[in-house]
Order: sequence, then structure tokens, then C-alpha cells
Amino acid sequence: MKTLRGKIIVITGAGGRLAGVVEDVFREAGAQLVLVDQDMIRIQGRAASYDAPSIEMDLTTLEGAKGMIAQIKAQTGRIDGLIHLVGELVFGDIASLEEADFNRAFDSNIRTLFNVTKAVLPELLNAHEGFLAALASHDAWQRGGAGTSLFAASKSAVASFMRSLDLELKGNTINVTIIYPLGLIDTKLTGEVGCVAPKAIAQALLHAALADEGGRQLEVLVYPPRHA
Repeated sequence: MKTLRGKIIVITGAGGRLAGVVEDVFREAGAQLVLVDQDMIRIQGRAASYDAPSIEMDLTTLEGAKGMIAQIKAQTGRIDGLIHLVGELVFGDIASLEEADFNRAFDSNIRTLFNVTKAVLPELLNAHEGFLAALASHDAWQRGGAGTSLFAASKSAVASFMRSLDLELKGNTINVTIIYPLGLIDTKLTGEVGCVAPKAIAQALLHAALADEGGRQLEVLVYPPRHA
């Protein structure tokens, strides 16, 4: 059976509340984590508690992403997987949105994904195995919604990018996974009705990372729980 014990798993956007739950789940599964965020203050406490390397890096540039990989390799010697959790929520009706909103949506959601993928892919290809995962959204799965034009478009780009990557990796045992939370993520951990719990997303990521030659989980839908 496949295991994550001793595997080096990089978490980008590692300072968020969702990331914290993902980190706990993967650490419990035996993975050795590397935490990456654009603000070291957000991750240094977690990194210390996990005894994990922490890296402060702006991933909106390819140079930043390559610098991240270089630092990780210097500290760990290899990389076995990367979970990309960088991405901002950008909402608003089209009439009120500005160019800055467009840049924020696409820079944070798809540009960072392109950069980290381009930077880490040579390491995974050399090993002929690994795991790459990213978050899409309900709006990407449902093809948009009122007030979500930029967020839906950028997350749809994430999904299309990852599907294309999966096709390009034919012949390699590198698992590619897109997680679609079909509801708002309950980052305040309140159990709010209609929200998806971070642990459900973390468990879906773990299941996908552990997929073996018998199948793979390319697109995973995570629904909110049913409530009476």
C-alpha cells in the first residue's frame, strides 16, 4: 500500500486556516512538511511545532518559485509532492470591478500555480513519481455565477491548467488532483450550514495523494454536509 511516511510534501499558502488543517492531516499520515507563505509571521509558529522548514516567498514571479524549490532542495534533498493553496477570493459585479481586481484574481490563483508547477515539475519528473494538487471552486465547476466573474474565471483556469498537466504527464506516476469545494470553505471552523469543512478537503487531498496504480483522483468534488 502506498504511504506518505517520510515523503517531503510542500504546502504553499501555508499560513491560512485551511492550510493548517491540511498540514495536520498530512503530518498525521507521516509526511514531512515544508511550509511556504508570502508572510513568514503566518507560518513560523506552525513550522516550529511541526519541526518543519518554513520559507517566505512571493510566488507571483517564476524567480520566486524557483528560489523556493532551490531552498527546499538545499534543506531536504528532494520533493515528493506539492499542494498549492494560494489564491484570493475576488467577488463583485462586473460593473464595479477594476483592473486591480482582475490582476489580483489571476495573479494569486493561476499565475502562482503556473510558477510553482514549472519550478517543481523537473524534480518530480526526475523521480518519475509525485503528487500535485490545487483548489478550484464551486463556480469553476458550475461555470460561473453572479458576482463571481473573476473568481470563477481564475479558478476555471486553474482547473483547465491542471487537466492539461495531467494529460502531459502520461507515462509518469505523478498524480494530479483538482479539488472542487462545492460551497464556501468554513475557514472560521464554525460548522456553518452550507459550508465545506476544511477537514473534508484535507481528507480528500490525502486520499488523492495515496492513490496508486489502480486508479487516480483527478477531479474531486467535496460537498457540504447534509443538515436536517
